[in-house]
Formats: sequence, structure tokens, C-alpha cells
Amino acid sequence: MDAVFAKAPVAPSGPVSIGDLLRQARLKHGWTLDSAAARTRIKRDYLEALEAMDPRGLPSRAYTIGYLRAYAGFLELNVTDVVEQFKLEVECDTGRAQPTAPKKKREFKLPKGVIGAVVILGSVLAATSWYGIHVTRTGAFADAPDAATLLATPRPVVESSRAPDPARIWAGLPTAQAPEALVFTAISPVTLEIRDASGRVLFAREMDAGASYRAPDETGLEVSATDAGAVRVRSGAQDIGVLGTSGQILESLAMDSFVADWRTARAEAEAATPNGPGR
Repeated sequence: MDAVFAKAPVAPSGPVSIGDLLRQARLKHGWTLDSAAARTRIKRDYLEALEAMDPRGLPSRAYTIGYLRAYAGFLELNVTDVVEQFKLEVECDTGRAQPTAPKKKREFKLPKGVIGAVVILGSVLAATSWYGIHVTRTGAFADAPDAATLLATPRPVVESSRAPDPARIWAGLPTAQAPEALVFTAISPVTLEIRDASGRVLFAREMDAGASYRAPDETGLEVSATDAGAVRVRSGAQDIGVLGTSGQILESLAMDSFVADWRTARAEAEAATPNGPGR
């Protein structure tokens, strides 16, 4: 067992599960869950769920694998073998092994009262049709003018002012500016997750160096990453820079605030720079 916790990375062997291997490695180093969470900057709940192999306490599968890579490397285990064994132990995409059962056949049944409503509706339509025929036959519209009389009658002239100027209508209204698309590029391997304003996952994937993702042109985006320094952001033609420092774990970073802070800093820098030789 001492060989498993040697300083050089080693591969897990034997029937020991990934959760047990992580827990044993942490205890071998003498760290509690709290101290490991503080050192790795990963939530304590996530570390506890990884060691217990409890998918209910873990995020999406792609992001969970990112945490697993960081935690295994921190514990000086073989990251590749740990991840591969995790994928074998947890076989479904959501991170939770769910039993499959045959689907029950749905029986089509009409709601109660539908037949009665159809009968009533048919009676109403029949009565309406009879009334229309009866009124027509009794000459209820005998005094109505014919089409020729209506066409021969001159139309009243309505005086209207000049059409309004569209420029005056829209004057003073704020102009809508569509947000510039954000492009996220991986500098080194990283797990990236992007959600929209409603919390719906737009992108969750392990990205290799050089891979990019163009986010939708909308506000309210939130970004999580296993390494903030491994993701470079571009807004339109402007290079904003990396999301954070190298090794920093991000969770739900509001991109609206991130871009606004960058624009403010750029404006202050431009204001402090001399503009021409006369200054």
C-alpha cells in the first residue's frame, strides 16, 4: 500500500474503488476534507461526493471529471488512470447509473365530458344554421341596399394632416445595442461550463489546447472552469484576456460584470495615456 502513495504518480490497482482510493490518499497525507478543499479550492461537498462516489452531490459529468483530475493530481495519483477507472465505474453521461425499465404503454382515453361537449356544440351549430336560413327566408334584410347602390354612394372625405415624421417619433429613444459575442479559447486542457441567464447549460466539455467556443449573443452568461488561467476570452475583435490566474477554479463567473470591469479598466488606461505630442 505504501507504493500507492509514493511521491511519483501511480495507477490505482485491485478492487479498490476510486472513492476509496481518493480517501486513502488524502488520509495518507494527513489532510481533512476542509484542508483539502482549501488547498485545491474545490468545494468540500464536491470532494466528499467524489470520495463517496455519490453522483447526487456532483455537478455535470464533464465538470466532475475536471474536479477529479485536479483532486487526483493534488493527491499525487495517476490522473489518467483515475479518470479512466471513474468512467468505467460510472457509465452514464449524467454521472448517475440509473436502472432501465420497460416503458409502460400509454392508453389513449378521452377526458370525461368530451362526448357531452361535442353533442352540445353540434346542437348549437345546428340551431345557428336554422336561424340563419329562417331569417333569410322571412326577408329580414329586404330593406338593405344592394351592392350597386353602395358603390354609387360617394364616400365622405376625411381631412388628414401630413404623415408624421418617423425621425420625430424615434427621437430621444435609446438605441439598442446587441451584445458582442464572446469567444472562449483554451490555452491548455481545461473543463469549461457555460450557462445562460436561466441556468440552462449551453456548453460543458473538456477542451484541448486551441479549442474554441463561441457563446450566443446574449447577456446573463455564467462561466465555470477548472483553470481560469487556461481560458482566454475575446469580445468581438477585442482580446479581453484570461478569466483569472493559473490554477484558479471558477464557479458561476458573471460574464456581464467581467466584461464591464474590463471595459472600465481599458477606458481608464486610455484616459491616462497621453494623446499626441502636444500633451
